[in-house]
Amino acid sequence: MNILLVTSPVVDLTTPFAGGTESFVVQLGNALVRRGHSVDVICKAADETNLFNTVSLSESAVRMCDDITSEPEGQKQYQAAQFGLIDTGDYDAVHYHSYYHAIYEYASLHERSNIVTLHTPATPRLSVVHTLNRQRGDDIYVAVSSRLKDQWEGVTGPGINVISNGVDTNYFCPQQQDRKRDFLLWCGRLCHEKGAHEAITIARALGKPLMIAGPCADTEYYQHYIERELDENIHYCGHLNSSELKALYQQATALLATSLWEEPFGLASLEALACGTPVIGFKTAVPEELRYDKGVFLIEKHAPQTWNTALAHCSEIDAAALLQFAQGFSFSSTVDGYEALYARVSE
Repeated sequence: MNILLVTSPVVDLTTPFAGGTESFVVQLGNALVRRGHSVDVICKAADETNLFNTVSLSESAVRMCDDITSEPEGQKQYQAAQFGLIDTGDYDAVHYHSYYHAIYEYASLHERSNIVTLHTPATPRLSVVHTLNRQRGDDIYVAVSSRLKDQWEGVTGPGINVISNGVDTNYFCPQQQDRKRDFLLWCGRLCHEKGAHEAITIARALGKPLMIAGPCADTEYYQHYIERELDENIHYCGHLNSSELKALYQQATALLATSLWEEPFGLASLEALACGTPVIGFKTAVPEELRYDKGVFLIEKHAPQTWNTALAHCSEIDAAALLQFAQGFSFSSTVDGYEALYARVSE
């Protein structure tokens, strides 16, 4: 099939990835090409090693700002308008992963049934975008977890499918247990809702070193909550690529999952489990699908006794069992689910 994946005119898909959605789109695009499909991806840029083709939308040569619209926003709207003029008739399926409202507004010009994957909770702006989009078309909507499906159906109405995110367990897998090191790991975007500051509190209370990895999404948050806490026990590793992150997963005593929002899926938790590393986390950080009782230990934010109990359980884990659980969320199964939807919209 001929497939178009749509992000946004300003989304950068180069590594290290800015977030989980960027990583997912790249994985999906490459996996589809390996299965014999032709794949184009609308984005700002991507690594040349990818198997799919990239389609970039040009900025205007003239200024696009006015009294209420900034130049960057004006350029984005100009690029979204270009997208609306693309002839999508040659594509068997068009699959959206965009957070940009104007993309969906101009997508209505294509007059076709599309697939839209919801990767994040329903913010006020996205709620309006997708409520309108569902009312004016027959797009097939997909959420990455049952939790996210329930959240979004409360906003836009019923009929959202669920296709879980997945992990490549040939890549993310355990190493020899004797190479484990005595530290806790936290990874994700550095912003308040992801809760890295909570991980620092927990690590200090447990007397364990903490390694923090991920992009700085909020400079003020980083300076106020993270930077001032860094010392010989709390270390910021920076924004890591997948191989560097895998090494930390494999070596850590446990991953701390401390998101304060309702985590849509929690891919970091799944990747850690695939590497044979248990997860200590809040209920908000770990959706029900990933709550494997032999490797995911839930804790309460204001109950330090639960932190100690969870850490004690980590010494009892079986890395092979964690990997086996993670294999139930193979990325191959994720691709299977989307291929079925592509076939449906191409009929």
